[in-house]
Amino acid sequence: MTVDQVSYIFKVISKYTGVTSSPHRFRHTAATNLMKKPENLYIAKQLLGHKDIKVTLTYIEDDIESIREYTNLL
Repeated sequence: MTVDQVSYIFKVISKYTGVTSSPHRFRHTAATNLMKKPENLYIAKQLLGHKDIKVTLTYIEDDIESIREYTNLL
C-alpha cells in the first residue's frame, strides 16, 4: 500500500464513524492499549521501532480504574 492509500482508508473510516482518525492516532491508541500490561513493554518497543525504551514508556497512561482495583486488594 502507498501512503496515499493508507491516508484514504483513514479518511473513509473517519467519514463513516464521525470520529477523526489517522494512522498516527491508530498507532498511538494501539501502543497505549498494549502498554496497559507491563509485560508488553519489549513487544511495544519492537513494534513501534523505538531505539530508546524511554520513548516507549511515554505510552503508559494513568489508569484510575486499575489503581482503584489494586487498592481494594490491599
